[in-house]
Amino acid sequence: MSRLTPGRAALVAGLVAVVVYANAPRNRWALDDVPVIWQNPVAHSVPAAWAARYSPYWPVELGHTAGLYRPAVIVSYAVDWTLSGGDPRWFHLHNVLLHAVASGLVVLVVVVWLPVPAALAAGLVFAVHPVHVEAVANVVGRAELLAAIGLLLAVLAFRSYRWTDSRGARLGWGVATVAAISLALLSKEHAVVAPVVLALDAWLARAGVRRWGTGLLLVTLALTLAWFALWQAIAGGYVEGVVAPALQGLSLGQRLATMLPVYLEVLRLLTWPFRLAYDYSPQVIPLRTEVTAVVVLGALVAGAVVALGASSHRRAPAVAFGILAGLASYLPTSNLLMASGTVLGERTLYLFALAPALIVGWTLARAWEGRWRTIALVGLSALLGVYGIRSFTRTPFWMDSRTVLIESIVANPENYRTRQQLARQRELGGDSLGALAEYLVASELFERDPAVASATAGLALALGRERIALRTVRRAVDHLPRDVFLASLYLELHQELASPEWQRELARARFEWLSGRRAAAGGALERAAVALGQAERLEGLCWELRATRPVVAGLRPGLEQLAEDALQRAGLACGGPG
Repeated sequence: MSRLTPGRAALVAGLVAVVVYANAPRNRWALDDVPVIWQNPVAHSVPAAWAARYSPYWPVELGHTAGLYRPAVIVSYAVDWTLSGGDPRWFHLHNVLLHAVASGLVVLVVVVWLPVPAALAAGLVFAVHPVHVEAVANVVGRAELLAAIGLLLAVLAFRSYRWTDSRGARLGWGVATVAAISLALLSKEHAVVAPVVLALDAWLARAGVRRWGTGLLLVTLALTLAWFALWQAIAGGYVEGVVAPALQGLSLGQRLATMLPVYLEVLRLLTWPFRLAYDYSPQVIPLRTEVTAVVVLGALVAGAVVALGASSHRRAPAVAFGILAGLASYLPTSNLLMASGTVLGERTLYLFALAPALIVGWTLARAWEGRWRTIALVGLSALLGVYGIRSFTRTPFWMDSRTVLIESIVANPENYRTRQQLARQRELGGDSLGALAEYLVASELFERDPAVASATAGLALALGRERIALRTVRRAVDHLPRDVFLASLYLELHQELASPEWQRELARARFEWLSGRRAAAGGALERAAVALGQAERLEGLCWELRATRPVVAGLRPGLEQLAEDALQRAGLACGGPG
């Protein structure tokens, strides 16, 4: 029997990844695939992709874009489109092959700490782990795959740079390290952790070391800072302040109270990934604003995981690398240091799956040396079997947008984002009344999302349902009183409805105040005061007074008394329907 080499073990891990996702090429376009690839001319030819190399990742629609900057991913789509004529099967096959490459690289990275059979076990667990299904089976998950490949290649190149004695070879490996990190950075933003991952590997993989590579680490840090400046210039303005709706308006303490229990869900997904969801928005993950037992438990578990990674560096460096490198890759979207645009996404855990994979590999290595070899092999076979079957059966979930939404409503009827997506699909299909009904369901399930309020109000106005539009936006404002977008939306709504002048000016005062233009806000309050003295219609004044109270108190305190006098003259009073 031929000896199992690292290269052969990597090949086996890659082949298993291909087998597990053999049904992925049957999928078509799903959700973000549609605007980013299928409807995006930039992704249809290499010259167009190259011409747009300094443009945001998301296409511009009605003058707006969600930003981000991932030119390497767009170029890969353009290559696929050119080769296949836009056949989605080719795109999915490309994703599967990229996942196979990443799985093989895991073997090559960890073999420095583990025997080859144990490194193969780690690569196999990574290859079949069900948390990867979204990244592999949904084409836009390619950003995760390319970023992971870039980071893993950078680790291998950086090791070779540190271990070689040849000056020429060092130069070549240094260039390879920079190129790999560039690929990762131009594929997805969380690759900013590359210098941290390389430093971690230098700390843990010291066998055969010739140098620490400090100079190259500084080069990679400079490269990362340069990339950040480029990202800021191209996409930063679009995504600054973009926060997941569930986290908008929360203080740091409230955000942590919401997120710490989420880390329990992250741990579950990494160890028992049999209940999966395409979206973890409320109410799939509850919104918490106070410290409870589950919040404390989340903090303790998160701390324990970090402690396990840090304390394993001597006895189990593979485990330390898996946990700490995985944590680093997850940190930018963890909402711990700053609020991000997502509460939790399975795709963001792609590299974090290194943690369970390397723990399994290390456990097998220990069992291989003792009396538990047979039990370990049986356990590994069972784990690979159930993980592989779950991944294979989950892949058709991403068949197309319709399948994702229907399956998601069945699995998580409480998820407002699914209803929002379904409303969008129905609206595009010409079913405006059905779309409005779905938007209203989404609004009832979760009232804090400005995008839902905006879409609902716009469609309600188009259908002549002005009261629905006003009620929806007001409810959103009540929950997010300092949101500038909602203030602007509310002002536009009153302008569209030709509301009384006092109402338009009060809405303008709120918008100008939140935008930091105190003089303009004061002028709007003056005009509102004049209009109130002449007003005949005062419906909604009580709500307007409550919503603008901080503005009035800061700029024109007498306006509230003037409004109350106007209400009294009309025989109205706040406390009843406003």
